[in-house]
Amino acid sequence: MNVASALSIAATAIAVLAGAMSRRLSIAPGWREQHRFSLVAFSAAGFALLGLPASLRLPDSVVLVTSRGQIAFTLLHLWSWFRYSEGFLQGPRHPAIPWLERASLLLVAVVLLPGVAFDGTFRDHTFAPFGVVYRDAQTTAFGNAAMAGTILGALLILGRLARAWASGVRHARVHFLALGTLIVFAVNDAVATSGAWSGPYLLDTGFVIPIIAVYWTLATRFVEEARTLERMRQKLSGDVAERTRDLARAEQALSQAERLAALGRFANGVAHEVNNPASVVTANLRWLADALESGDDRGDMAEVVGESLESMRRINDLVRKLVDAGRIASAAPGGRAALAASVERALDDGRVRTPTVEFTAAVPPDVWVRVHPESLSQVLAHLLANAAEAVPAGQHGHVTVRAERRPGTVRVTVADDGRGMSTDVLRRAFDPFFTTKPEGRGAGLGLAVSRGVVEGHGGSLWLESDEGRGTLAIFELPESVPPPQEHPL
Repeated sequence: MNVASALSIAATAIAVLAGAMSRRLSIAPGWREQHRFSLVAFSAAGFALLGLPASLRLPDSVVLVTSRGQIAFTLLHLWSWFRYSEGFLQGPRHPAIPWLERASLLLVAVVLLPGVAFDGTFRDHTFAPFGVVYRDAQTTAFGNAAMAGTILGALLILGRLARAWASGVRHARVHFLALGTLIVFAVNDAVATSGAWSGPYLLDTGFVIPIIAVYWTLATRFVEEARTLERMRQKLSGDVAERTRDLARAEQALSQAERLAALGRFANGVAHEVNNPASVVTANLRWLADALESGDDRGDMAEVVGESLESMRRINDLVRKLVDAGRIASAAPGGRAALAASVERALDDGRVRTPTVEFTAAVPPDVWVRVHPESLSQVLAHLLANAAEAVPAGQHGHVTVRAERRPGTVRVTVADDGRGMSTDVLRRAFDPFFTTKPEGRGAGLGLAVSRGVVEGHGGSLWLESDEGRGTLAIFELPESVPPPQEHPL
């Protein structure tokens, strides 16, 4: 081992590593030209590796084969530079380049033939500072022409890089200087091979110079793109924050508008429910006032007073329902209730109120839900009343309550075999004061209040129905643990 062989091994390792990294970089968007540069690096690695036998004084037969390989890799290196420079310069392609590329690849095959590039003779020359005696295979006239052609091809690329440098193409100067240095080293090796002087071979390690230069430009480009991406990231973060604030303001405005719209619908419903009986009371009072003023003792005064009292009862009943709904809705979430016991109480009430309907339940006895018992009873009462009233008059109906555990929740289904709902009725079913019942039979608050209670305790309530095929009222509530058992002392 000597300095020359050590440098060749180091150059080979650097070139292989650079080629592998370029291959990896070429996968990234915008770095496709690194695929071509990997060919430059790998061909340089091949040349450096095949230079070892000449500096290690291996048998002449080995030196001859590797020398042919070195010329072949030199031509491949030139071809790789043609390919890479076209991608780097990104300008109009020189018309001679395609022909030179084909000629380079053709010469690769030719110089590998025995006796074409080398005549089979050898010459030694010593370079004392490296402690090496090179074993040089002597080239033929064709071999000299191939090396001269390689240098001329490199000079063509160098000229294009010089024009790019003058035109202000970024990093063209670095490429020009690196390739220029490589050409000087190639001339040195050609002179040393001819025996004109006994200097060291420089191409083995000189190939590393363009690789280092290109990677310097890559590092610079990477830093610049990283800074650009950071500026874009900061700008995007600012834009996202601003859009988030805009969205929050828009959502707040939309929520406010929805609350106002809901309040408007609610107020309109209350006004409608109160206005009808209030109109009756007003008309009756006006009629009584006219009768008293004229002294007319009309015989139907008792009927008029009865109508007025009934209308006031309806108003009072509505106010009571609103108060009850507000009290239930304003209750803080929490508490726990035994589902089976609450369902059984609600079914008992349903059987008393609607004896023509059969009420059944399939509820596990050990299920507890996180809700106030009073609120759960209110929800079940509303759903069972709706289910029973959906059964047509004179028909023997069935209402079934089922419950099943789900991860973290309990699902309760109230199913009836009544008349079902149309699409329009199903869409409006949860609107306050919407009802399909006759005048005076319902205020239309049951489902709206029930959904508010269930959602207020972290659950959900919805309906599934087909007209003529019954309805499913389904709600889910968080599951709770049973209370601790009390042991008597």
